[in-house]
Amino acid sequence: MHVSNVVCQESGCATIGSIGSNAGQPDIVENIVFKNITCKHSSNAAWIKTYSGTGRVRNVTFEDIVVEDVDQPIYVTPCIYSSNGCDTSRLSISDVTWRNVTGKARYNVAVGIHCSAAAPCTGFKFENIDIKAADGGPAKILCSNIQNQATSGLKCTGPCPANWPQQLRGNR
Repeated sequence: MHVSNVVCQESGCATIGSIGSNAGQPDIVENIVFKNITCKHSSNAAWIKTYSGTGRVRNVTFEDIVVEDVDQPIYVTPCIYSSNGCDTSRLSISDVTWRNVTGKARYNVAVGIHCSAAAPCTGFKFENIDIKAADGGPAKILCSNIQNQATSGLKCTGPCPANWPQQLRGNR
């Protein structure tokens, strides 16, 4: 599936979400491309959110994304809506690329990625990520449980907590 040439406001823009809640049946999302998307005054932009259930998210590309006044421009969580099961989720998230994601965050966090400790994220790639904080300075890049993070192209500035809120409000 390809989603391209979109301008969105006031909600998540390029979002894969609310999967893994189907009891007994794994949810599978694969082969998705988000391209040429502008997110203005939005809660999230390039976002993957799951429940701590079963299934997988694989082979996703977020490319040529421009953010303007976005709470969390790049965000990944395995326990949407609560902090239950964040580190025990078996839902895998793999082979995700963020390429040419630029602009300004509403707060001082550009990236918040917390992958499950039980199923760490694999195959993450980051190319040309240039997101500034609201004040124009450098923004935080918070990451937890990404396999081979050192070679992903993203330099994390600190860990992302398991109980990270769905909607970030304020600086961290």
